[in-house]
Amino acid sequence: MPVYTYRALNASGKTVRGVVDADNPQKARHKLRSDGLHPIEVSPAARLQAPGRSWDAFRKAVLLRRRRLRPLTIMTRQAATLLSAGLPLVAALAAIEEQTDDQEFQRTLALIRDEVTSGQSLADALALHPDVFPPDYFHLVRAGELSGSLDLVLERLADHLERRLARRARVSAALAYPVFMTLVGGVVLFFLLSFIIPTLTGLFANLHAALPWPTRLLLTFSGFLQSYWWLMVIILIGLVLLFRRYLQHGHSYRRIESFLFRIPRIGSLIQRLLLAQALRSLAVMSAGGVALTTALTVTARGLGRSSYGQALEQAAEMVGQGRSLAEGLGASHLFPPLARRMVAVGEASGTLTQMLQRVAQAYEEETDHVLSALTSLVEPIIILVMGLIIGFVVISVLLPIFNLSGLVG
Repeated sequence: MPVYTYRALNASGKTVRGVVDADNPQKARHKLRSDGLHPIEVSPAARLQAPGRSWDAFRKAVLLRRRRLRPLTIMTRQAATLLSAGLPLVAALAAIEEQTDDQEFQRTLALIRDEVTSGQSLADALALHPDVFPPDYFHLVRAGELSGSLDLVLERLADHLERRLARRARVSAALAYPVFMTLVGGVVLFFLLSFIIPTLTGLFANLHAALPWPTRLLLTFSGFLQSYWWLMVIILIGLVLLFRRYLQHGHSYRRIESFLFRIPRIGSLIQRLLLAQALRSLAVMSAGGVALTTALTVTARGLGRSSYGQALEQAAEMVGQGRSLAEGLGASHLFPPLARRMVAVGEASGTLTQMLQRVAQAYEEETDHVLSALTSLVEPIIILVMGLIIGFVVISVLLPIFNLSGLVG
């Protein structure tokens, strides 16, 4: 049955949006009226789902892509619970759709339910929405459908997504204070240089004395900022756009990534994050019954233009040629000897999934320790830098006054 999106007025006159199933737009409007709603606009959901039609569609797609992890995690956990309780798939999707607050995600679920009702598998329906469901997600769902253990696969997926969500929250919490301090310090400095310092220019001009070099430097920078702040904004935006365009090329992205890897502390943190993500994804797909070559290829695709993605693609080719996973990972220097040895032990003992989970867990815990140490180091550095800058501004303002006091005395 087709799915329509609607915009309607409820009994209190408030505008509401949502999705509705109906054979045609007329029946959709009739169904809305029977529910006590006055329809304003009814449109086919599939048409609105098509990408690239308008700036609004592009903006919604970007916002959905950024916030998709939380509703995807909730949806997966609910689906696993409902299916394990014996509820049919279509009924489970309908129940999840009713409980979803995110309108874009609700629309996507309605389309998926419509596609499953028309005879498609759940994995094929999910694959039609790659902006919401990553490749490893529908590959695992396909493996669960083929093995008849979709509820167990969804439960593993929910655990994996909840772990990713918790890790993202920890990283965001660790970076929140340094970012906040940097923003506040930047705003204070901009206010001083743009509004406070220019008011002292006339006072310094009336001194009729040579100004110290810190004061001259401060006045020059303040005057430039006051007159050409718009030029600095344009240059900054231009540099950001050029840098993003530069990163779109795989070799350029890997060159920047290699530079970041060489930065003390930060480089090791980034490497451990990527390594833990790759190994955890391999462990989840291996536990879900996905073929190893497919798991390697899908994980590589999930890592994008990273060097780790390139290394996993090479490992997939070697595994496809009959080599072991440990040999495939050993072809790159990005995977530490400990990880390769544990993978080799897992392959030899038939416990590859458990070994991948243990290695991923070890690197995730190590990442937490490195992140905590890095945060405790960054915070005093930011305070020190901001203190030096503010101190330079204060000294630059007070030096001419001290010189004048010396002359008068």
